[in-house]
Order: sequence, then C-alpha cells, then structure tokens
Amino acid sequence: MAVKAKPKSVVMGYCVNDSREYPSDRFYEHKNIELFPKGLVPYCKDCCNAMLKYYLKKTGTLEASMWYVCARLDIPFIKRVFETVQDRNKDINKFLDNYYAYLWGCHSMKKVLDTWESFADSDVDFKDISGVTKSDEGIKAQIEKLELDWGYQESEEDYKFLIYMYEKYTKNIKIENPQQEDLYRDLCLARLEKRKAEQGKIDTDITKIQSRILTLMNKLKLDEFESAKPKTISEQLLFAKIPMIEGHRAMDIYNKTEEYKMTSKRRQYYKDLVLRPTLNSLVGNKDFSIDMSDLEKYNLDADKENE
Repeated sequence: MAVKAKPKSVVMGYCVNDSREYPSDRFYEHKNIELFPKGLVPYCKDCCNAMLKYYLKKTGTLEASMWYVCARLDIPFIKRVFETVQDRNKDINKFLDNYYAYLWGCHSMKKVLDTWESFADSDVDFKDISGVTKSDEGIKAQIEKLELDWGYQESEEDYKFLIYMYEKYTKNIKIENPQQEDLYRDLCLARLEKRKAEQGKIDTDITKIQSRILTLMNKLKLDEFESAKPKTISEQLLFAKIPMIEGHRAMDIYNKTEEYKMTSKRRQYYKDLVLRPTLNSLVGNKDFSIDMSDLEKYNLDADKENE
C-alpha cells in the first residue's frame, strides 16, 4: 500500500510594504542570510515591480531606476548584467525577473572571482549612472525621508495625500510621544487604503478598512468631536482622570469580592454622573450623555440595606 507523502511546509516571506505574508515564490532571493535569514528581500515581487515603475517615472531612465531599486533591495547593481538584460528584454514587467536570472539564476554572468552579495558590491558609482544628476541626490534624500515616515508608496500623489491627512489630523495637536505619532500615521495610511479601494485601484474589503479607521480614531479620541480650542488646566486634568479611572478596575486593587462590588458601583456612579457631566458642561461635549431612565443601577442605598 502506497504511503501518501506528507506535503512540504510552505516557506512564507513578509512584505514590509503590504504588511502581510506571502509564499516565498512571490519574493526575490537575497544572498545575505545573516541579514535576511529566509534568503528573501523584504518586498514582494509585485511591490518590487511597482517600485521600478515609480523610479522610472521619476528619473526617466531605466538604468537610474534599476540602480535605485537595487539600493532599496540591497542587491548589487552590475553594469554588464543590466546592459545584457536591457538589450534582450522589452517588457518592463519582466525586467527584474530577467535581471535576477542573469545575476544569480539560470543565466548567471557571475565569474569565479566576482563577489555579488549586497548592494555594496555594485560596480557603478551613483554619479556615473545614466539619468542621475547632482540634483537627484536631494530628491533621493527626500524620497528616503518619505519612505521612512510612510513606507514605500506607488506614486507621488499618495505621499501628498498622506501628508495632507497627517497635517489635517494633527492641526493644533501636540504630539506627546512616538507612539501617538505612529497611530496618526497608521490612521492616514488606512485612509489612503480606503480611498484606493473606493476608486477601484485595489481589491479589498472596505468594511474592514473602515473598522480599522474607527478603532484608530477611538484610540486617538478623534471620534469624540471635541472642540479644537486649547483646553484649560482644569479640562486637561479631567481628561487625564477619565482614562485613569477607565483603565483600572476595583478588582485589580481589592482582593475580596464583597469589597470591590460596592467600590465598582461607586466608581461607575462617580464617572457617569459626576465626572463626565462636569466635563460635558465645561467643553461642550455631547458624547457623555447619560440615560436618566437607567438610574437604578446606581442605587447604592439598596446595597447598603442588603449588607
């Protein structure tokens, strides 16, 4: 009786641009195993090809575009490999596939003494690349800064939209720490994804994107529609007190259940019927309204009678 062979486990790679995993065959390889343990570049093939087209539009020459992509992927730019592929390849969508084939793959042009492992092994300087000028160094620095802030984006319009949304959300807002800044950037990226989905540029579930947007807005307190005017010291203290109260339970402090049961009710009463209405009257918020028909749950006297 034939024994059914166990299916081989699929090696997965992670695309830092898409923030998701794909099977390894959707990535180009990398020779630096210490830096990339799975032997894969950190962008999927689709993102790499989009990157090449972006730089081609930016620089106007395929050589400069390929140099920038090699720098991003940390693979060597080898002049003779590039020229061979350029002469034989007419399809921009297949250019990277063919470059890899002649660099490391089935058509490798590597000689015995050649060391081709990373971008540091490139045989052409930046200033000698066709289509690259001194002014491009400033452009390169700007692109690198944008990519550090937002990750790789397909077009200049995407970066403009992200910057516009970030300035819009953070107007009159003092960024207190890097975590807060990252949340604002995540919100802007989610907005860009939703915009692309609505325009039909990407195929994804808009409902899930909207849910992520609402979650981020909730964390940033952007769904409370507060006034943009500067808060007084008293208002700031109140805003600081509410998350402190909401972030702790009486049972985290008291060990005996019969003790924290009453404490929890008093805490709820103080938060709902004292703290939030006071804040509501001070800053004009409408999201802290209380259902007055549901006051029985705050009946502390009944609990005292049962003690």
